[in-house]
Amino acid sequence: MNTTDNLIPRPSHVAPGDGPAFLLSPGARIAAGHAAAQVAEQLAALLRTATGFALPLVEEHRPGDISLELVESFDGGREAYTLTVAEDEIRLTASTPAGLFNGVQTLRQLFPAAIEEAGAAENRDAGTWVIPAVEIADAPRFAYRGLMLDVARSFFTVEEVKEQIDVMTQFKFNALHLHLTDDQAWRIEIHEPAENPSGLPYAKLTEVGGQGAVEVPTAVPPRGNSGFYTQQDFRDIQAYAATKNVLVIPEIDLPGHVNAALAAIPQLNPDGLAKPMSTTSEVGWSTLSVELPATYEFVREVLSQLAAITDGPYLHIGGDEAHVTGHDDYVAMVQRFVRIGAETGKSVVGWNEFAAVELPEGSVIQYWHGDFEPTVRQAEQSGSRVMMSPAANTYLDQKYASDSPVGLEWVEGGPFTWSEYYNWDPAQGGLQDQQILGVEGPLWTETVRNNQQAQWLLYPRAVSLAEVAWSGQEVRNAGDFRRRLGALGERLAQQGVVFQEAPDVEWSAKPEYPFPDPIAGSESKYGTIEA
Repeated sequence: MNTTDNLIPRPSHVAPGDGPAFLLSPGARIAAGHAAAQVAEQLAALLRTATGFALPLVEEHRPGDISLELVESFDGGREAYTLTVAEDEIRLTASTPAGLFNGVQTLRQLFPAAIEEAGAAENRDAGTWVIPAVEIADAPRFAYRGLMLDVARSFFTVEEVKEQIDVMTQFKFNALHLHLTDDQAWRIEIHEPAENPSGLPYAKLTEVGGQGAVEVPTAVPPRGNSGFYTQQDFRDIQAYAATKNVLVIPEIDLPGHVNAALAAIPQLNPDGLAKPMSTTSEVGWSTLSVELPATYEFVREVLSQLAAITDGPYLHIGGDEAHVTGHDDYVAMVQRFVRIGAETGKSVVGWNEFAAVELPEGSVIQYWHGDFEPTVRQAEQSGSRVMMSPAANTYLDQKYASDSPVGLEWVEGGPFTWSEYYNWDPAQGGLQDQQILGVEGPLWTETVRNNQQAQWLLYPRAVSLAEVAWSGQEVRNAGDFRRRLGALGERLAQQGVVFQEAPDVEWSAKPEYPFPDPIAGSESKYGTIEA
């Protein structure tokens, strides 16, 4: 079976060609105009590493080249592309660099898996790099295809976030939601404003809250990582993400999940006394105060500064699990927070609890758990779009099995493997595709301490979500996807990506890296143990 049969996500249209295959030769070039140069250079860098070929960038193509071409309009929207492979050329066409980027990810999978191996040129002959003739026309089902990384419970450095982006984008994910604040920590720098009526010590948010982290006895190590992003760090992440067609969505969780803020800024507490920092993984026990003017002064300043450094159109204000906030207080506060967020010029995003308030035009409801009816009602009446993250189909922190060394198991119906994340349709409960912004898989990090642990929980389940979000329901098939997952194993292993070896998948290779076990120094079915 050739590589055209193994593509993930499944393209809209794949037609194997009758002619001879394309052979990438040492003299091949990559032809691209100025507007396509960045994507062309990314493709060249990938291919040079594995092949050792020079692959210079040129503007005019000749036989044997790979051509990237931008056109004025294109069926399927800004992320659509066509890819044609023939004996004498590879031609990739789109209307935007985003479309070209998506096409490059497909082209990457058409090459033999050895293309992922750094230094492969040393032990490969020049006839290795063969791609079958094929015609592909492709476009995404949903505009938003995201992952969420909870950097509040355990911090991920700028470089670690970039590594996550590098892996996720090969499956055409185009959004990264960063959960920046919670009870355990505050991860984004907020400058002292020129006007500060209540004298709120904003620098304390990272001075105190940046040192926080969750602590779970079964995690390795038990305590999460501390740290925070300066505003320049956040800009750096966004700039890198933009080169990979990824939008960054920041979240400040309100009015619950706020203990780190209450510990840093005494004036946010009715008694004027700072709360102690907490490392507990329990949820729903903290709240802002509806009656304090400082609450709204604080929220306005934080959201305004965050909006000012956010390139994308979305600002996430949380809204979930405010269990100790009275219903009337919740509605009153969140109604004001939504307006404050909208005044920044961003589209306000919130977890589905915030569907209880009147939402402004352009708002997005992220459905994760509980009653679905308010979300559907808002979509129908206010025009709010829905981001689908139902916990039983998208929560990537859930355990694969009861004895998984990391992960949680609170979601009903678990434990969860790749299939629960594949066998569902986001258009449910009366929602139509046009009301759905897209799909997001959240990774909460109560038990996650590094990128390897994160990858093990993410993959292969995030690959399932990638196909759910990209491929039309009519082209998806679970049995065929299982086979394609197995073939993907070799590519992930070549990249050094840790993944969980689902026992019902015939994997082409196993991950090379060991997986940390709760009992450091022992052996387990998850591999050699490293703390």
